[in-house]
Amino acid sequence: MPPRRHTRQDVVDAALDLLNERGLEAVTIREVARRMRVNVNTVSFQVGTKARLLGLMSDAVLAHLSLDDLPEDGFQRAEEIVRRYRHTLLTHRDGARLTAGNAPIEEHTRDFTEKLVTALISAGVPDNESAHGMWALFYFLLGITQEQQASQAAATSEEAPPADTHPTLHRLHPQLFAEDFDARYDFGVGAILARLRQSAMAREQPMDN
Repeated sequence: MPPRRHTRQDVVDAALDLLNERGLEAVTIREVARRMRVNVNTVSFQVGTKARLLGLMSDAVLAHLSLDDLPEDGFQRAEEIVRRYRHTLLTHRDGARLTAGNAPIEEHTRDFTEKLVTALISAGVPDNESAHGMWALFYFLLGITQEQQASQAAATSEEAPPADTHPTLHRLHPQLFAEDFDARYDFGVGAILARLRQSAMAREQPMDN
């Protein structure tokens, strides 16, 4: 029987398994080849560079993001899309770090971007601000998800600073350092969408003669 021919999907699947077991730092062309028990050239032939491998892995994560049964309202739709994306990233170790820096050039990444920008435009947000709003939501989503995953890995707590030198930080310590990432996420997304709602409302108001 001839040896099995490995596909690009085989490489991506092996790399994702490696990511979930050992973290993003462990994901290299050589380590993926070792895991698959193949020559490094076999992996390189399928994915090229490590940067492309990470992009393919990021897109594969997005393949599990459902874009069906979304709300009709554009703002609610955008909110639901990024909520689902956050949940999807949290199912993979270092999921947000993996995604950061990857341009929307792969299939599922393009689909996500298309849906999110279209949702904002359908809500009445001008094209230029819809583009900026998409990036604002994307950057915030990745940033807070990276912080959450790093916090889960570190499992450390911040002690309150002395009241005589940092009175405000001392007083607000429970609120500032409580690991309620859901509340932080809701606040940030709500603030971004509120700004975009203002743009949509301003566009609808008739101009004075």
